Amino acid sequence: MVARDTLDEVDSYFRFDIGKDTVPWHDFENRLGTFDWRSLYDEHDNTDVSSDDFKPNEAYALEDELTERSSDLVEAIRDHFEDWVTEIDISSAAKQMDFEPTARFFTFNHTSTLQEVYEIEESAVFHVHGRAGKTEFLFGHGVQIIQEPEFDSESGESNRTMFSDAEGAAKSPLYGFKKQVDENIKKHRPYFASLRDISEVVVVGHSLNKVDLPYFQAIGSHATGCNWTVYCFEKSDWEHHPQQLIRCGISPDRISTLPYDSGPAPSR
Repeated sequence: MVARDTLDEVDSYFRFDIGKDTVPWHDFENRLGTFDWRSLYDEHDNTDVSSDDFKPNEAYALEDELTERSSDLVEAIRDHFEDWVTEIDISSAAKQMDFEPTARFFTFNHTSTLQEVYEIEESAVFHVHGRAGKTEFLFGHGVQIIQEPEFDSESGESNRTMFSDAEGAAKSPLYGFKKQVDENIKKHRPYFASLRDISEVVVVGHSLNKVDLPYFQAIGSHATGCNWTVYCFEKSDWEHHPQQLIRCGISPDRISTLPYDSGPAPSR
């Protein structure tokens, strides 16, 4: 995972479970959405509006400080994550499955495991969230961010105070770590359109978490006549995974499930 000392530094802002040696990546992404902007704000807020010495420009100074601190926070976590991925050693990884020679791969993995371990041609692999050493990474949480309305719904008066901009600066990491899934799908619209002739989709090693479901929905909306096979690891996956695909518009009669020890993946 991201360097433990970095998590120690920011643990007061996020609910990271750094007591565990191993934290699933999707859990780490989800916890980026637990950012507590108030803790960051309070840590740097030394203003006292009741003081005779208080000056309004202190609010602007606080905003500047929080803007800088928020930017540093986002950059530090992004840099440490990218460093961690880049340093992953896949040289000792072994093949776990066999794939059809004509298979195409839509991967959420940032490493080159498919190319280097499974010897898959570059042209057959699409790294939707970027690839180490090749492209910029996309990662983050899927929490819906509720913004405070600018005006009170009853009185019609402004909700802004002299500290509103400083509070906004403190909240910016929550926006900075929002995974822009819909925007990414639009960016790669030609790729999804190219999937219309796919006859089967095989889902391997994905938790089908809520934030990534739009990708599966986009695949299903183009590959309309295909069958879906999803591999299950945990007991709960056998119910959860098909239900998640159904939420994406996939017909239940086109979904089948397999355990990971069932043999080669029937990829096409």
